[in-house]
Amino acid sequence: MFIGREKELAALNEMYKQDKFQLFVLYGRRRVGKTTLLNEFCKDKDAIFYSAEQSNNKLNLEKFSSLVFQFYGESTLEPFSSWGNALSYINDRQNDKRLILVFDEFPYLAKKNKALLFELQHLIDHKLQYGNLFIILCGSYMGFMEKEVLSSKSPLFGRRTGQLHMKSFDYHTSLRFLEGFSNEEKINLYGAFGGTALYLQQVQKNKSFEDNIKNTFLRTTAYLYEEPLLLLRQEVQEPGVYNAIIEAIAGGAAKSNEITTKINEEPAKCLKYINTLCELGILYKETPFGEKQSSRKTIYGISDFMFRFWYRYIFTNRTLIETGAQEVIWKKRIETTYSDYMGLIFEKICREYLMLQNIRGNLPILFTRIGRWWGSDSSNHSQVEIDIVANEGNDYLICECKWRNEKLDLSVLKELRKKADLFTKKRSNTWYILFSKSGFTDAVKNEAKNDDNIILVELSDIINVE
Repeated sequence: MFIGREKELAALNEMYKQDKFQLFVLYGRRRVGKTTLLNEFCKDKDAIFYSAEQSNNKLNLEKFSSLVFQFYGESTLEPFSSWGNALSYINDRQNDKRLILVFDEFPYLAKKNKALLFELQHLIDHKLQYGNLFIILCGSYMGFMEKEVLSSKSPLFGRRTGQLHMKSFDYHTSLRFLEGFSNEEKINLYGAFGGTALYLQQVQKNKSFEDNIKNTFLRTTAYLYEEPLLLLRQEVQEPGVYNAIIEAIAGGAAKSNEITTKINEEPAKCLKYINTLCELGILYKETPFGEKQSSRKTIYGISDFMFRFWYRYIFTNRTLIETGAQEVIWKKRIETTYSDYMGLIFEKICREYLMLQNIRGNLPILFTRIGRWWGSDSSNHSQVEIDIVANEGNDYLICECKWRNEKLDLSVLKELRKKADLFTKKRSNTWYILFSKSGFTDAVKNEAKNDDNIILVELSDIINVE
């Protein structure tokens, strides 16, 4: 079943109908669903779909040649001597007839053949742009795709006709895979499996949240038991150091100096590895709302929830899992701390909820920026944090998110107002939005009734947003 990429598929089909040369660049981290989207797009259309391998240029070209000759029903021709000859042959054979040509994992080809991008540029400028090929360059290494294919320094700059940075599903789309569970179970499952369709499809709807975690993560034969390690080995040469970095972040280290100290590596080397993980889409970099990307307050987090869950609960317990301690790990390691683990997940869900409401015009402002803010309270030398800040000029949404079993009380609202003043006093209008898993006390509800600038959002509101 094809779920959640309907808009992307429709956009590709619109480009296909334009009946002219197209060069489309699709990129995003592994397992996000790029190949699934392209297979759906190519269905019932003439297409040559080549998945590049981590091999040398000669072997990739030979395998591509074989695929091309198979498509045209040829069997006795010699492999092409260059990619330029291969593309020219295809363009000539098509004779203006539409054909989709997909190069999946394109970085594997371009890294082994430094001249490939220039060769493709020359072909587009002098031949392909006058034909009817629909070429798609697809890649998982986001740093490479952004720097070498999409940037102004790329030989292909100005030649692409479209691009898409494909990301994991937001919570709203992900929950479509989790029908049949209670609201709280849906969010808990999303916190462990994330927004990747392939991972969400591992969830068994006739099993509880607990059983799904045990069956999918806590068994050595389960699909997700080694998934992050397998993905990392495909991308990097020293997975040990990368694993240590991700584990440190999953354990609470957020600043580069904290990560460096925890894994006992040289700061320069550690930062280089962190940047690579960011380019792969495994980590993200975050600065306080309103501050520059170069801020000294920069912190790092794990982008994918499944990776975050795995490095928090599986990576450190693999020896126990392999000795059959499934029940003990659940009871002593996961069940007792999962509510705390879900705190940051819930914040991100609430942010996505606001973004959905924003594009529908359902908020008091149409915000142009959204993020998290943290800083210090000079009056008592403590650190303070606002879960979500969004603004339109000097009008602000200031938000608090609570994933707790008790109802949110009035003290949370009072504290949020104090933190808002620490953040900035230059505000024309301020709306305080409170998100709560377990609802609100009567005192908070009464305060909201008497003040239009207080907005209360319960779990059911988040789940059922249209």
